[in-house]
Amino acid sequence: MDLEHANTIPISEILGKLDLQPLRSEGPVLYYSSLWGRKHQTTLTVHTITNRWSDPNMSDGTLVEWVVHYLRFCGEAHTERDALRWITNMSVGSSGLVAAPPGQPPRVDLRHKKTIQYPGLLHYLHREGIALPLARQYLKEIHARNRQTGKDFIALGLLTVDGGFALRTAYLKRSIGQPAISFIRGRMPKPKGIHLFKEVLDFLSVLSHLNRTTLDEDVIILNAWSCLAQVPAYIHQYGYQTMYTWLDNTEQGQQATAYVGQFLQIEANTRHQPMNKLYAAHHCVHTWYRHLAHQTT
Repeated sequence: MDLEHANTIPISEILGKLDLQPLRSEGPVLYYSSLWGRKHQTTLTVHTITNRWSDPNMSDGTLVEWVVHYLRFCGEAHTERDALRWITNMSVGSSGLVAAPPGQPPRVDLRHKKTIQYPGLLHYLHREGIALPLARQYLKEIHARNRQTGKDFIALGLLTVDGGFALRTAYLKRSIGQPAISFIRGRMPKPKGIHLFKEVLDFLSVLSHLNRTTLDEDVIILNAWSCLAQVPAYIHQYGYQTMYTWLDNTEQGQQATAYVGQFLQIEANTRHQPMNKLYAAHHCVHTWYRHLAHQTT
């Protein structure tokens, strides 16, 4: 895809694929919450007729220029070429087997975050077989407030690519910000492989089983099935030789695995390696790990 073609793709369409929905509209002008201006509650304005965006912090620009800012915000390579590759991949991957639901306004607010020390979370991690030092390497203790009920709660939080958190306790799964994937760099620079997990507990279970604190390869954690459509943008033409999927042995997990296989058909040099045979008798990687841990105690 060349620059001229990329800039004809509606900005609102790309934002929709990131589960970002307008806060309001005024004729041809759409108003969104700005990803990189959330602390100051700044607004991203999209003009659908000219297909340009404007932001109080960054003037205005084309779709490609916005994607460059977005990739920089996510800590990824962010040249114009990277942006074109990302846009191409989002366009290719949009017709997946697992569709994302319409974005909804976030209903959970972050009050503060800290190192994990709340007794309830410590007990939860111990019960799930996850060592505290390992959990602290990837997770934070999040103090949050339910906007609808006004009640506070404490959860484990995994940072997502858009700066929010995927939240989890023994009793709930929520998110601060719209649901998004989490991306974790591997130990090796420019690795040959990448792993895809559904939940952070699946990822931590594999690390625990291998008695490691990190993987050599990069890692994507979905956090929610609806985030699957975000994955192709991190794979397309990056140079990975193998994608390992550790998804559930359920209908949704099989559907998601098939979606990955379908997308990788256009990635001539990337092989798909589902890992389900390793935990075929169990619902997911984490329940398999807990079963093994129980056998050894």
